[in-house]
Amino acid sequence: MKAQVVPARCQFPIVLLHGLFGFVERRLGAVRFTYFRGVAPYLESVGNRVVAIPVPSCGRIEDRARKIAHALDTHPDLKDLPVNVIAHSMGGLDGRYLISRLGYGDRVRSLTTIVTPHRGSYLANGLIIPGLGRAFKWLIPALQDLNEKALVRFNEETPDRPGTRYFSIPAKTGFIPCTPFLWPTYLFLLAVRGANDGQVPLDSAKWGEVLEEARADHIQLIGLRLGLNAWTCENHLDLYGRITMRLFGSGF
Repeated sequence: MKAQVVPARCQFPIVLLHGLFGFVERRLGAVRFTYFRGVAPYLESVGNRVVAIPVPSCGRIEDRARKIAHALDTHPDLKDLPVNVIAHSMGGLDGRYLISRLGYGDRVRSLTTIVTPHRGSYLANGLIIPGLGRAFKWLIPALQDLNEKALVRFNEETPDRPGTRYFSIPAKTGFIPCTPFLWPTYLFLLAVRGANDGQVPLDSAKWGEVLEEARADHIQLIGLRLGLNAWTCENHLDLYGRITMRLFGSGF
């Protein structure tokens, strides 16, 4: 589906941060998969400099944030430059840690988080499958940072920095348009936390200035269309285009 929105050319480079289980690029023979499907070429089409930074897929926030810091200090397109960060899901927490705890508030002029669990997700509390919580935390260290109690502490220890603008995009979906393999988690979260995108409660994803409330599931916002959402009119690229328009209008 072709994007309808023409992105703006931002003043500073755009850094893309992926979420839990994420990656920058995978190849299967001649087939190439990217986490942010089509986003980089779409934004680059008007002259934006776009860099997607790889971090440990299931790593903890601190480890992932330090990888980002290293990339900002060494990547030829980013070194010594202010940047705009656009982050999906857990990537938004990595970005907040980078800014507040690693001292990169003078480099990151804006952080836009897309369906980031700023207040945690009940799914990470280890209560869905009793007795297996510890095993999951060992296999997926990131879960230790994504439960609701951990995010209370994280938010206390990671205050926003005045030199950075914080934007967010929460999302909610319905049962039928939600990707089928997210149906169980969608229904579970709907029962215990209300409106959600199949992974993150709507209210948990709000941080700073809310740019808009997307009507999409968690993975549709990076371009994955499975199930009935394949026939929806919403295009994830348009969302990223609107983000750049807001960044440009804010002088970023």
